[in-house]
Amino acid sequence: MFFKKKVEMDFYCIAIFAEKDLEEDEYVQLVDRMEKIGNVEVITEMALTSESIVSLEKRFPNTEIKAPSFAVLKIDMDRVNEETKKMEKKFKWKKLFGTIHLDEYLVVEHNTMYDFTKTLLYTTNLEDVIEFLRTRSDCTKTI
Repeated sequence: MFFKKKVEMDFYCIAIFAEKDLEEDEYVQLVDRMEKIGNVEVITEMALTSESIVSLEKRFPNTEIKAPSFAVLKIDMDRVNEETKKMEKKFKWKKLFGTIHLDEYLVVEHNTMYDFTKTLLYTTNLEDVIEFLRTRSDCTKTI
């Protein structure tokens, strides 16, 4: 009664791989459908690069990697913080004088969150993404 258990939710980021740049209305519709679930923090429209294709093919060997598609990744804040500290250590003088530009932090966060070797789900169907997120939002960790 006096000791409440802390409930920790997992948060996810989603990569949208489109064949061509999405129109603003299309993007807003996709984002609205995915954000309604509640445990989605970042949704980014991305191009399928050769590097991301290789990573996804290793992670999902029997799947054809193509656009349009979606990749769902869990946000690992411990790893993001670790990579941020590495970047700050690399630019220790800039850190000392407070001159590390915000873009440096954003690049580290983006590259860490969208490490496709850690992808949980890759699919071409939006409904699969929504169902996956719904099942994951029901599962919470109790500490």
